[in-house]
Amino acid sequence: MGPHEQGRFAPEAWGRLLQLKGSGALSAPELEQVIERALTHIDGRIALDDLRLLLEGVGVIDDTDGPGADRVH
Repeated sequence: MGPHEQGRFAPEAWGRLLQLKGSGALSAPELEQVIERALTHIDGRIALDDLRLLLEGVGVIDDTDGPGADRVH
């Protein structure tokens, strides 16, 4: 992915993707799928809330605001 693609993500959203990949919650193919969907389906800047919706689409629950904020399922 080039810098122009990464630049579409808000820093919080990009950081969350890296965190999920680093923790093993997202595999490399899943990460690619989420990034591709985000770039294809969202116009403009991709916010953290946008990312959470996309993550649900690949079966990853991002519960960073809930009681289990330290866990990703």
